[in-house]
Amino acid sequence: MTFFMKANLQILSWRECSMIAYLADGYTNKQIGEKFNLSEDDVQEYLQKMMKKKGFNHSYQLISWAYLDGVLK
Repeated sequence: MTFFMKANLQILSWRECSMIAYLADGYTNKQIGEKFNLSEDDVQEYLQKMMKKKGFNHSYQLISWAYLDGVLK
C-alpha cells in the first residue's frame, strides 16, 4: 500500500496516514500496534481521533476517504 502526503492533509500526521494504509491492507489494530510499538488500545485511540478529525463514525469511512482523496493508491 502506498500513501501520499498532500498539502491539504495537514490535519493528519504521517503516522496517522500510515495507520490508515495498514488498516486498508487488512491489518488488525493489534498488528498495527506491533508496527508502531503501540498497544492495541493506543491504535484504537489514534483511529478514534482520526475519525473525529474527519467527522466519521467508522474506520471504513477513513479508508474510503483516503482512496477517494488520493491519500492511498
